[in-house]
Amino acid sequence: MILLAVISIFLVCLLIGVPVAFSIIIASVVPILFEPLVSLTQASSIMIESFSSFTLLAIPLFIFAGALLNLTKVTDDLIYISKALVGNLKGSLAHINIVTSVFFGAISGSSVADVASLGRLLIPAMVKAGYSKEFAATLTAASSTIGSIIPPSILLIVYGALSQTSVAALFVAGIIPGILIGLTQMIYAYYYASKNNVGPVSNELLGLSDDEKVSKRVALKKSIFPVSLFLVVIVGIMAGIFTATEAAAIAVVYVFLVAFFIKKERGFKNYMEVTHRAVTDSASIYILIAAAAFLSWVLSYYQALDPVVNFIVGNDFSPFAFLLILVLLYFILGTFMEPNSAMLIFVPLSVPVIRGLGIDPVVAGIVTVMAIRLGTVTPPYGLSTLLAAKIAETNVIKMLPHILMFVVIYFMSILSIIVFPQIVTFMPDLLMR
Repeated sequence: MILLAVISIFLVCLLIGVPVAFSIIIASVVPILFEPLVSLTQASSIMIESFSSFTLLAIPLFIFAGALLNLTKVTDDLIYISKALVGNLKGSLAHINIVTSVFFGAISGSSVADVASLGRLLIPAMVKAGYSKEFAATLTAASSTIGSIIPPSILLIVYGALSQTSVAALFVAGIIPGILIGLTQMIYAYYYASKNNVGPVSNELLGLSDDEKVSKRVALKKSIFPVSLFLVVIVGIMAGIFTATEAAAIAVVYVFLVAFFIKKERGFKNYMEVTHRAVTDSASIYILIAAAAFLSWVLSYYQALDPVVNFIVGNDFSPFAFLLILVLLYFILGTFMEPNSAMLIFVPLSVPVIRGLGIDPVVAGIVTVMAIRLGTVTPPYGLSTLLAAKIAETNVIKMLPHILMFVVIYFMSILSIIVFPQIVTFMPDLLMR
């Protein structure tokens, strides 16, 4: 009864336009107003305590590191490196888009930043090379989802904190699924390019002179910074040298040193702008975290989830069936809600069931993030798609056939992980045992 009341109040608040964080708080407060043993002071203490998580401190630090990356002009370097790797393939500009997203995700972890940074460079180039506006925009939005799975990923940090799952294990586990998504998208891009006779990209489209060839030696030199940043974060975590939060702090210092001393970016105003942007983005996430912590406490206090857990476990739901239901649920939620908001609300609800069915929490975490991030590609919320459509000067309706194809491809990757969880667990078992 309490669970139904909380959900109903939350949905009503959303429908009348109340912001998500405040909708969660209102839905959580109403039941305890009638509980004499619980005070609003206690509720505020629970919300404030949620800020004390050492793991969650990694979120503003990685966001700040990602903001500082914009000052290093790393996007141009990543495109150059990608051209050196796949520039001679059929449909190479589409492959460059995907490969660059893999690299960008490995040092940023932001899907929207991926579209904003790479889309403005690659979408016009793809259209000029012969791709349709709709395909170029959809590919850019779809490949941006890789950034939420390839470490470091803000969504994986949030999931780890909410479910008490090792963030280090989630980071390592996300490497192969991220590469898998990239490979499946490249296969479809190759098919599209072959069908529409779109050949290898010319140097002109990437701002190079006709007589200037992409040098593998130059590409190797340009790769030193992004590759070293990724290795410092991931190898350091895997080797137990530092935690994910400490790795985020080291990433901030490393990126700043490169921007200031090597890239010669010394404009005080620019640093103030990226700092303000990082603080704003972090604050919005932390408000949601506090609201979700309060909701989780209310549901635990009233044992509101016990009937749901008992029903699923008692009716012999298989882990496979439950994960499929979870994928569908998060896909729908991600379509209509911001991913962090949806995870903060529903991850605490799913964790008891995941434990009851004996599902590997790392597998559940990767599946959850993949499913919910797909929602940023599908309308109506689809922020990545809306941004890509704006850059390409097209609209989502015209993009729908391509969106549907990429959604099917993406779902195949998720299904393969559910059927073969070793895809997720292989790297953690190999490197962290």
